[in-house]
Amino acid sequence: MVSIRYFAPAAPLRALLSSYYWFEAPGPVFSDLMRAELPQIRIIVEGRALNHFATGIVRASGAAHLQGPTSGPVRFTASGRLLVFGIGVLPLGWATLVAAPADQLADDMVDLRGLAGAEVDALVDGLATARCDAARVAAADRFFLGWLARSATAPCWFTGLADAWLTGAAAPSVDALVAASGMSARSVERLAQRVYGASPRLLARKYRALGAAVRLGNGEAEGWAELIDDGLFYDQAHLIREFRQFIGMTPAQFLSGAAAVTRLTIARKRLMPDLPKLALFS
Repeated sequence: MVSIRYFAPAAPLRALLSSYYWFEAPGPVFSDLMRAELPQIRIIVEGRALNHFATGIVRASGAAHLQGPTSGPVRFTASGRLLVFGIGVLPLGWATLVAAPADQLADDMVDLRGLAGAEVDALVDGLATARCDAARVAAADRFFLGWLARSATAPCWFTGLADAWLTGAAAPSVDALVAASGMSARSVERLAQRVYGASPRLLARKYRALGAAVRLGNGEAEGWAELIDDGLFYDQAHLIREFRQFIGMTPAQFLSGAAAVTRLTIARKRLMPDLPKLALFS
């Protein structure tokens, strides 16, 4: 049976990293569809995995990799027993630790060593030899606190504004973000591309669909028709189209349990009251 457990990072990291998680799949084969999500760092402790991006790109997971923000579902497949330690990266964490333009790594992944240096080897070794969750969390905290100490401070005003915009309304308005920023629409778009990996318009669509999936997964909406009645989508065809683009399936398929890991993560994250609101969506 697939299992996933979540843990909070050290206090100085919580504005940068949404959570740590330990994922286990017994094998011999694992395959599931992950919804569009925030950037992820994954350490493959055991097993071999492939990421099939919606763009058609297929990448083999190395020992440690960074996956950029995704604008569509990703098919994650593995052979053999799979053990993964994962880290959710918040927008401020991307701006502080990664610093590279997010749109250049959107819907793709790269070796973590190229970004964080040789210290990654100590993280990989620490997770491979850890025998309990506390030891894994301690190894991750050491690595990320060290990475933070080597990083320049990033301005947080835009991520604070944009995070609140994406989670404050079920259907975020781009005009509202531009007005609140006090900048031109073009300047806001450049910042969003650099830190979030997509334009404000695409982000608004993405988080509207992700929020709808969370409502369905948590039972907050009794069915897809309620999402239309609430004015989030024009009609059934619009809902299905947006759901397919960002979740990878229809609402009916989602409700029938087609995305086991996505539904499991939605349920588990509800148990973390201090989790940043943006991370509840992806």
